[in-house]
Amino acid sequence: MQNILRYFVITLLLVLFNTNLYAQAEQYAFRVSFTNKAATNYTIASPLSYLSQRALDRRTKYGIAVDSTDLPVVSTYIDSVLTVTNGVLHLSSRWLNHCVILTHDSSSVLSLSNIEFVNQVKKVGYYSNGLHQKPSNGSDSLGNIGNKPTAFDANFYSAAWNQINLCQGAYLHEQGNMGENKLIAVIDVGFSGTDNIAAFDSMFANGRLIDTWNFIFDTNHVYGYGDHGTQVLSCMAAYIPETFVGTAPNAMYALYATDHSSTEQAIEEDNLVAAAERADSLGTDVINSSLGYRVFDNPSDNYAFSEFDGNSTLVAKAANMATRKGILFVASAGNDGNNSWQKISTPADADSAMTIGSVTQTLAPSGFSSEGPNASGILKPNVSAMGSVANVIASNGNVIVQNGTSLSAPIIAGLAACLMQEVENLKPLEVRTLIESVSHLHSNPNNKSGHGVPNFKIAYDNITNVRDYTNNETQLIRFYPNPATNELYLMSLAKHSTNINYSIFDIQGKHITTGKVSFSNGITSEKITIGHLNAGIYILKISDGKSFQVGKLIKQ
Repeated sequence: MQNILRYFVITLLLVLFNTNLYAQAEQYAFRVSFTNKAATNYTIASPLSYLSQRALDRRTKYGIAVDSTDLPVVSTYIDSVLTVTNGVLHLSSRWLNHCVILTHDSSSVLSLSNIEFVNQVKKVGYYSNGLHQKPSNGSDSLGNIGNKPTAFDANFYSAAWNQINLCQGAYLHEQGNMGENKLIAVIDVGFSGTDNIAAFDSMFANGRLIDTWNFIFDTNHVYGYGDHGTQVLSCMAAYIPETFVGTAPNAMYALYATDHSSTEQAIEEDNLVAAAERADSLGTDVINSSLGYRVFDNPSDNYAFSEFDGNSTLVAKAANMATRKGILFVASAGNDGNNSWQKISTPADADSAMTIGSVTQTLAPSGFSSEGPNASGILKPNVSAMGSVANVIASNGNVIVQNGTSLSAPIIAGLAACLMQEVENLKPLEVRTLIESVSHLHSNPNNKSGHGVPNFKIAYDNITNVRDYTNNETQLIRFYPNPATNELYLMSLAKHSTNINYSIFDIQGKHITTGKVSFSNGITSEKITIGHLNAGIYILKISDGKSFQVGKLIKQ
């Protein structure tokens, strides 16, 4: 009997040992880049096999073609790498055509140099106890949403009032724009308590949590590892009227954990890239990243400021690519303003990102808010919001005070999503330009606050109140295309020769340019050049001296 018992115990121990071997033994992480996608089984002509219909609809809306960067990494290439290294796949990036693998034997990657489709191999992480150790799932219990609001005022928003009122964000909600049908992806550390506290009950109850994934531990469980993501999410998604209401409480959300809280390694940039790609494939409208990278555990991975040129780092490339795919990428500027570094990190430096700085309730720049410009001289941050003494919701459900651009970024991201409900045809960079144009320092931006704090009431009123109209029943001119890029055509609708004066104003009513065109001798169409205009919304006023008309012009 003792022998049988001993055999059973030994067998059980072996099973447990083998089950946990990969999780407990040390692991090395390597990024393996490929030279091509020539052996892919996917085609650009059949994108539904790797992109959602919502993602394709977004591309169609913005006139963005599916291209080779959308094609998944060739699976046989990844299989070959895993076979040679005896490794396990951590993630892959279709945009950058690489994968990240985990292996116990770091020397095994040396053999990859003999594979013709392998371009480059780089060590991006080390975990002495392994990486993919999955925690148990948390509870999904729901609580009460709270009292129904009677007005969009300080009583309704309560603890969140100061930060939303500074941007006149409540006005968007009054107009019925609270983020409906907009999908916001939140890329962060962890979301402890998100599945338990009342602040997010409506998100769960109404099915607006679309997706979760933990790119650190390869699991869909994100409700752990710290509450930084919870605090960030609360700035947008929280909904407890008369306690705390976020900037986009009716939006849909995807929650992605990418940053390992106890280490700082290059693999975390790969995680962020993978999260942005997953967000793209779902059809995400806005990505908020309150993460920044500059110094790593391995000093050889550290960035010099010269690399923050807007398009060199892995995460800056991801931010720019997301923008190319039609996603507004919102990034926090960083909190290094008070230390010796002072400057922004990455992806805050990305050319296409809408980078957010922090100010106080009095519009003064927060001392900790990182400064621009980026290494290429591009103005950063783009705009700012209240990140000093901002209120957020912690993992225990309590409202607490925090400081950081990690909070000012989601405040803007949520309001941008609400604004985008009214400007469906504006591309991400056009949305960014519009928000900049209604910010309080727009005429004199600086490297600490950018264009300043946006006034979303002005933005909304200007884009909705500018209707095509005339002061008589006869329309003078038809102009096309709209949106336009470099050239705009004015077509006369009059039956006689006429001279037309036109003026173009920005969204705030500032005069930009004036000109004149003549329609005579049968000529009915004239071209004007608008290539010098920045992307955004403009007002076009046309007059023949007796009557006038005004229309909304969108410059791409």
